[in-house]
Amino acid sequence: MPAPHAAVKHELLVRYLDAWTPAALHGHRRVTYVEGQADAHPPAESSAMAALRVFGEFADLLERNRLTMVLAGSDAGRLAELSEVLAAAAEEFDSPAGLMVHTVEGGPAAVGHALKETKALGSPIFAWFDEYGAKPPPFATVSTVAGNKSSEVLLALDPAVFGGLSPSDGDALFGSSSWRKKDGAYPSLVGCYRQALRAAGLPWAAHVEMVDRGGSAHLLIFATASERALEKFKDELWALDEYAGIRYRDPQDEEHTLLDISLQPHVAPLRRALFGRVVHTGRSTVAELRSHAVRETVYRAADVNRAVQALVASGSVQRQPSAGRLSPDTVIRPVRSEDADDE
Repeated sequence: MPAPHAAVKHELLVRYLDAWTPAALHGHRRVTYVEGQADAHPPAESSAMAALRVFGEFADLLERNRLTMVLAGSDAGRLAELSEVLAAAAEEFDSPAGLMVHTVEGGPAAVGHALKETKALGSPIFAWFDEYGAKPPPFATVSTVAGNKSSEVLLALDPAVFGGLSPSDGDALFGSSSWRKKDGAYPSLVGCYRQALRAAGLPWAAHVEMVDRGGSAHLLIFATASERALEKFKDELWALDEYAGIRYRDPQDEEHTLLDISLQPHVAPLRRALFGRVVHTGRSTVAELRSHAVRETVYRAADVNRAVQALVASGSVQRQPSAGRLSPDTVIRPVRSEDADDE
């Protein structure tokens, strides 16, 4: 795995877990963190180690609640080594009584059984499937997590997994044959995967490619049942440090614009997405456009006003009322050719 991608993914995971962990532990007696390929890297460089450091910051909560790390992998020796390294690291935090580590052989396919074995179902689960360079997790595994109340899923996939799918591989990836009805293009299949996550129980989803200087892309997909959690994930996504050469790209952006990581991101792809939405609907309120941006793009609701203002300034759309601040109730309409002729 290219080092820049690994660094960005680890930082994103740490930042998001730093918000997820106390929120989940405050509301529930038991929560679970899952990794589908915990043995993919040496223990000291693993996502599991990064996650453990986050959990150690909440030792006070773990005296009263339980957090189980379910770590799946294919290499029994490396899983055993990982358990030992994690146990030693946990000593630094006085080994909170509520922090448990459970390893299981079999990779992502073994996660469902492990969740039942650890009695994780019925309480919040955060699952991290970093499958870049590996076979994607079977959707049966992902849907086990997705169908559980208060679950969230973060996946890193190689975009190439969506190409040249056989019927059996495609059905396993998407959990049904619905993908066969699509045009087979990569953007359509990414959208189909998000739809499958929504149908499985996680209606709020986002996706983005992390692209390095050489053009290598890792596709991230995040899905949750909470709009607030999705907004928080996007906040962390745009707040990451600017690692050398890593930029974002939306697979569904026809112009394939590369975006620098920034708290004030370039909104050209968002402008195009919102303009397409307004043309499709005939009219949309700013509130509706904000919801669309959150559901269908990598952008946040807070980015919408800048994009809409740029569309108004370009003459592509009209707003009603025509002056004043944009409010949730402000109506945006596409400019018709006869409207342009009248001006």
